[in-house]
Amino acid sequence: MPRVSIIVPNYNHEPFLKERIDTILGQTFQDFELILLDDCSTDESRIILEQYRNHPKVSHIVFNEKNSGSAFKQWDKGIGLATGELIWIAESDDFSDNLFLERLVPVFDNDSKCVLAFCYALTTDIDGVPIGIHPYHRELESYSGGDGWSFIRHYLNKHNYVVNASGALFKRHSYYNLPDFVNPAFKEFKGVGDWLFWIGIASQGSVGILHQGMNHFRQHGTNTTSVLYHSGVGFKESAELFSILKDHKVISYMRWLNIRASNTAALKYKSLGFDNTTISEYLDIWKSSSPIISLWAWLKHVIHRKRY
Repeated sequence: MPRVSIIVPNYNHEPFLKERIDTILGQTFQDFELILLDDCSTDESRIILEQYRNHPKVSHIVFNEKNSGSAFKQWDKGIGLATGELIWIAESDDFSDNLFLERLVPVFDNDSKCVLAFCYALTTDIDGVPIGIHPYHRELESYSGGDGWSFIRHYLNKHNYVVNASGALFKRHSYYNLPDFVNPAFKEFKGVGDWLFWIGIASQGSVGILHQGMNHFRQHGTNTTSVLYHSGVGFKESAELFSILKDHKVISYMRWLNIRASNTAALKYKSLGFDNTTISEYLDIWKSSSPIISLWAWLKHVIHRKRY
């Protein structure tokens, strides 16, 4: 049984796929299996994936006959095939340092309660040229790891500080013990499902961090984060996510009101590049018609004009 099961869920990332797979196979830590998944790509991804069919590290190559509609459903499929103690979801458009596993696996060895460990994400442009450490990870310079619920309360109830799956490892058994409010709900999202997923994983033990940039997070117009931001889907899904967290007391009711006011202010006074119809739709989703929320949003705008 391998120590790590590595899952590459691909969809139309032909230009990046070979680099992604080769930086996995080139890891200095070699106790792993590699599971390659394709969600009905319309480019030449299949040709590239087939080149690895007989590689001794590749345990599965699965081509969907119908697009699943969600990367997180592919995560579920890959984990179902995995046999390793640890899982690495290696996104198909990212790439890694060859010491990624060698440096991150020992985090679990040093803490038997650790269920999730991640490293800094180094953002790059489409060609892989470094841009810098992700801003959220700069905020974690003083974080040394520890209790998962503490990590949720201080970080994950604000933003997805794991940033992207390519920089994280988690224990496989924790997937099968996800809270009911996380699984299967996370698989129905297109964008924020990973955020809810990490909350569910972190709630089961401790969280470790490696203050080194071992993961290269590629920024380009067709990656999931970019598409969801510009389409507004991520903004819409965030409202659903925070409602789930409020209903299950992961965040307080006052925190929920504050989040609604912040997003209402951003929509009303910054527009965020959306047209009037979209703004109206999203204001309704965030239940911004409440007099309390409207007043709170206006005060945020007055006090923090640069932000709202």
